[in-house]
Amino acid sequence: MGRPSNPQTRYFQRTLSDPQRMILLAAGKGNLCRGFENVLDLYSHAHNEGFRPGDDLSILNIGHATTNSPNPSDLVRDDIRESVRE
Repeated sequence: MGRPSNPQTRYFQRTLSDPQRMILLAAGKGNLCRGFENVLDLYSHAHNEGFRPGDDLSILNIGHATTNSPNPSDLVRDDIRESVRE
């Protein structure tokens, strides 16, 4: 990891692992900068909903949404996710 950060940091540079790069590319539809901004927006929303670092990620209910199924434990299918993204 690079130098320790501080709250006044304006620019930072980090080497991304392949999985991190893939996440940012997916979040930005192929644009790393847009993906980074989208991940920040997502964290901002989670924080506003009460999520804090160290909390169990399961409280975010990621992967669950309306599937037109009477079973609330059904996961969202990929084809539904794609239609929601557009």
